[in-house]
Amino acid sequence: MIDYDWVDSTRSRPVPARLYWPMGPSLEGTVPLVVFSHGIGGSRQGYSYLGRHWSSHGVASLHVQHVGSDARLWSGNPFGVVGRLQAAQEQEAIARAADVRFALDRMLLDETGDRAGAVNRQRLIAAGHSYGANTTLLMVGAEVVRDGQTISSHDSRFTAGIIISTPPFYNEPDLAAVLSKVAVPTIHVTATEDVIEIPGYRSGVRIDWLSLRPFPTHTSCWQCFTAAPTACSPTVR
Repeated sequence: MIDYDWVDSTRSRPVPARLYWPMGPSLEGTVPLVVFSHGIGGSRQGYSYLGRHWSSHGVASLHVQHVGSDARLWSGNPFGVVGRLQAAQEQEAIARAADVRFALDRMLLDETGDRAGAVNRQRLIAAGHSYGANTTLLMVGAEVVRDGQTISSHDSRFTAGIIISTPPFYNEPDLAAVLSKVAVPTIHVTATEDVIEIPGYRSGVRIDWLSLRPFPTHTSCWQCFTAAPTACSPTVR
């Protein structure tokens, strides 16, 4: 496990990340890489069970921290939580996608040593939970239109997506149009008890299912664990 404290100087934005790397020697171009985006209020320390599991099976996992929507949202006056959550909206969504792109760039540079050369460029996977699931969808091709302009954060280097408990996609009414450009294989995972329920926000398994329906059936699958605990919660380590 290695921590990086990167800074994107073009945006004056820190991009901390934690890397889970497979044990043992790695030949050049042999290690698949997952780039993971946490849910709102999370951090690079979360979802370690995923990082440990993937790396134990030969897959590297880079967990990116998004400073505009990370664990600091929960600090300060508890009565201001909803206001801080509402502040983490569309501009933060775009910034999150830029965080993922930047972190992948850094990971593939020589500054990570021999690990950069060991990463298989043909097996790069975007993954995320909750708000991070939306970030993942943006990275694999989802698009929105604002003021007549299409906003795209697609990174064609990603060849698959892992979508865990995606909430409503920024309240977009036409998900079929938003997701029509997603052309890589995706797997969607949720649980019947993985519910977001805080003042002003609610998202449950039915919303996850509605978010999935517009996907072409030949490029996506859906797994729901019945009566399961919130195993994908950012509080689970």
